[in-house]
Amino acid sequence: MAENELVKVEDIGTLVPANKYGEEAFEASASSNAYLSRIQLMTSSTKLCKAGKFPINHYAMVRDQKHDDLGENIDVFVFDWHPKALETGDAIISTYEPESSEFQRIQAKSATKNSGCMFGPEFLCWIPSIEKFATFFMGTASARREAGNVKARLNNSVTLGSQFCKNKDFEWYAPEATVCSTPFAMPGKADLLEAVEKFRNPPKSDVEGVAEDTEGTRAR
Repeated sequence: MAENELVKVEDIGTLVPANKYGEEAFEASASSNAYLSRIQLMTSSTKLCKAGKFPINHYAMVRDQKHDDLGENIDVFVFDWHPKALETGDAIISTYEPESSEFQRIQAKSATKNSGCMFGPEFLCWIPSIEKFATFFMGTASARREAGNVKARLNNSVTLGSQFCKNKDFEWYAPEATVCSTPFAMPGKADLLEAVEKFRNPPKSDVEGVAEDTEGTRAR
């Protein structure tokens, strides 16, 4: 009987054939497919930026706690929008009906400092640089003031950047939307219809799969 030699780490690449599955297959099997990814402006108040693990005032593509750097400015195509109220805490609660008592409760609570509550429009965006759909929630007071410039580009492209804001007590950065004139490739029809279906019919559960990073959120 041949001697059963121990495997050497440097020999594993030769002994074990390469996996046939790619990165897309991994993401599809490891992610919560019920939710679209989201875009977030990572300001100095977010946990990863505080820890020095993400560039300040860069946009992130967030999926299942994974944050991919999209840069300081990103071009997106805006396809759709809906109102949203979000409460974070022990449970992550979201609602999309402004007339509901839950939406109004979260909206009222959002005025309290560090409440973990936000409300505002959420947009369905196509990001051509990575060929993916994502949502962009403009739930802070500063973001809501800029949201009209994003809605004005519905069924059109827009460049998302950041702008410096301040009042007598604080200084911070918020999203900024400007006209985008750069042509880019559009998504396939089937992919668009699937994304719109997910966006307009979010999971029935009130508890979201991924929490927004709202640390340091104030009514500003």
